[in-house]
Parts: sequence; structure tokens; C-alpha cells
Amino acid sequence: MKKFISNAEISTGLGSPDEIWEQIYTHKEWGKYPSEAIIRFIARNFYNAKDRNSVKVLELGLGTGANLWFCAREGFRVSGIEWSKSGIERFEKRMQEEHLSGQIDTLLQGDYAQKLDELEDESFDAFMDSYSLAYNDFEKTKNIIEKAVKKLKKGGKFLSITPSANNFGFKEDKSLGHHCCRPVEGSDAFTGVIRFCDEEDIKKLYEGKDYEVQSISKLTHSSKGVVENDLFIITGVKHG
Repeated sequence: MKKFISNAEISTGLGSPDEIWEQIYTHKEWGKYPSEAIIRFIARNFYNAKDRNSVKVLELGLGTGANLWFCAREGFRVSGIEWSKSGIERFEKRMQEEHLSGQIDTLLQGDYAQKLDELEDESFDAFMDSYSLAYNDFEKTKNIIEKAVKKLKKGGKFLSITPSANNFGFKEDKSLGHHCCRPVEGSDAFTGVIRFCDEEDIKKLYEGKDYEVQSISKLTHSSKGVVENDLFIITGVKHG
């Protein structure tokens, strides 16, 4: 596998999410390590747990599993849902090689809007989304969040990392839906239709009857005066 390959070399950005990401994960070495935001979220909320092996973490869109690999290494139980079969296979292979397979509870392949229904309600201490929810339109995202919150125990936490409109290559195409675009430039080029957020969107998406946002922060990366990535980092809680 080529160590670095551009999205344009392997994807047109057209087709269903599972088709696009199967192409990417089959041909590209993508995502071996978690972001600092993921590490901080897990550390702040669960490092002091009396029994880390009883803490259950769910990821929506696990990709090739970097975030769940980190959680498993830290002693937590992990579950995830992913569109791409290759992404799951790469994660399982890595976990086997590093003798961490015993930390895996459930891995499901498919659209988490449906696959969440296969998981038990109030069974997870946390769920995470690292950019994956952004590949769903506004209404579907709200539905997914509602379902994911039901899977949390009372007092459970959630983290979502999602882009703002400032990312290089983002230009709203109203025909694709509210705040949606199909970038052909920048780091998200040719990965399909992406939905970006503003703070009004965040309140509508991540707050509900029994859950609310606890914090919203920004992570911005720029180069030579160009904002390459501008991400909202959202944390929240399900009320007990």
C-alpha cells in the first residue's frame, strides 16, 4: 500500500458512503492514531474509573479504528459501527496483532442510522463521532444522535468533532441539503457529500429532551493564510 495517496487518485466522491469509504480504506493508509480531542475526552471523563474494563465506549463511524484502538489500549471496552468492510477488517487485524481483541464487544457494518437499533439501550458510558456524522444530512444526523443518546446510560457522555463552513474547499450547494457541499479541493476532497455546522445547527442537533451540550470549542489548522480545517469539538451529557 502506497504510504501517501491523494483522494483524487482513488475516489470520484460519487456514490454511496459505503462505496466511497470502501475505496478509500482499501487503498489508503488512513488514521492510525487518535486526535488530541479524543484523548482529552476519554481522559477527562474515564481515566479515574475504578474499573476501566467496565466502561463501554461506542464509536459512530470507526473508520480503521484508531480511536477505539486507543480506548482499548487504555483498558476500556469498545464497540463501533462502520460503513466500510475494509475499515473494520483493518481494525480487527490491528487489534489481533496487538493482542487487544478481547476488549472488543460489538462491531457492526452498515449505516448506523439502522445499526444502532441492534444495540441495547442504556448500555454505553460514552459515544464518539470523529467527523463521521458530517457525512449525513441535517435531519438524518438529528435522528442518529437521538438514537445514539438512547444507547447511553444516564449520565453518559458524548463527543462529536464536526466541520464548520471555513474548511478549504467547502462551498454550500443547496441542492444537496442544508449546509451541504461536495468538496473537490482541500483535505476532504472527493470524500462525498459533507454537511458543515454553525453554532445554531449545533444547538438544534446536539440538544434534546434529556441531553445537552456541555462545551463547544474550535480547532483550526491553517497554512500560508489558508484555513485547511476548522472543526467544532462538541461535548455533551445525557441527564441522569
